[in-house]
Amino acid sequence: MDRHRTPHPAPPTARPEARRRAPVLRLAATLVAGALALGGCGVRLESPPPAEPSPDAIEQVRARTVDDALALADAARAAAPSADEATRAVLDDVATFSDQHVEALGGVYDSGLPDATPTPAPAATSPAVTDVTGVLSALVDDAARAADDADDVPDGALARLVASVSVARDALADRLAAVTGVPRPDPALAAPDGTAGTAATATADPTVTPPGAAPTGGAAPGDATPAASAGAKALALAHDEAAWTLAVLAARTTDERRATLLAAADGHRRASDAWAATAGVVGQPTDPRRSAYALPGGLDDPTVADALPRTLEQAVADASAQAVDDAPAGARAEAIASLRTATAAAVAWGAAPVPFPGMPELATPPVG
Repeated sequence: MDRHRTPHPAPPTARPEARRRAPVLRLAATLVAGALALGGCGVRLESPPPAEPSPDAIEQVRARTVDDALALADAARAAAPSADEATRAVLDDVATFSDQHVEALGGVYDSGLPDATPTPAPAATSPAVTDVTGVLSALVDDAARAADDADDVPDGALARLVASVSVARDALADRLAAVTGVPRPDPALAAPDGTAGTAATATADPTVTPPGAAPTGGAAPGDATPAASAGAKALALAHDEAAWTLAVLAARTTDERRATLLAAADGHRRASDAWAATAGVVGQPTDPRRSAYALPGGLDDPTVADALPRTLEQAVADASAQAVDDAPAGARAEAIASLRTATAAAVAWGAAPVPFPGMPELATPPVG
């Protein structure tokens, strides 16, 4: 053994303050581990419950239209048992169409969040509608409200759907008033300034629109956005084709329908000029109107000839609904009115009532 080898130094002795700090560190580690375990189990300390999101303008319109449809369906079913057969048929359509409106709009909104602490329900401000007169008033009011919502809502696709719902309600109100003999009331709905909304009162009757003028309340000639201009051009084309074709039918007719066909052709010609002016295409190479249009085969068959006017009106209704989608919010009133007028004209020519006027993609095959 080397007696001169330096011995290993002794291991250092822990300082007293370090020994005192060790239990404290172990306690802190235990608390952290416990907090992590609680977090893994889904427990959140002092976390508020999730709140229902506030509906934006689009959701408010959608939900309001759904609520009105649900109330209309309930009212129609409540009034049906005491109604006569003809009235009951219209009330059945009110209920069925309203059910389809609810479905197309997505139904009642459910956030998936647990219900909040229940609070006492407020007292009802008005009794439930259970009579035919009440259903008629509700149809008129709800149609007007939906028309104004369709004009204002930021989303074009929803505007098109809500406008279609409005026009369907308007047509149902006409039918219910006719079958009951009850005068159709004016809408009770009023805008904040105390007047009826623009879309609810706008008219697309070509007889009140000067030839070549833009529809009342619409954009000035050539002042439309590109999308709105496309919608206006499509409407000008649909009206022009209707005017030309109805004039041809009138020339082939010798009975009392001739005057009716000529009057309808003149109205479509005026409307075509008005929409072309709105689009700013009058006298321009971009004017889509033509000098002649193709006629369907078999016009010598009375069935084909009788069906053609309503087919033309339905084409105008489809173009009107698309124009609602294309137009910006606040500038859709005339397109909505055009949809209303074309739908009523199609029914006058024998078309069956439909739940979604101007929306052929939502058409359902007739029953029976």
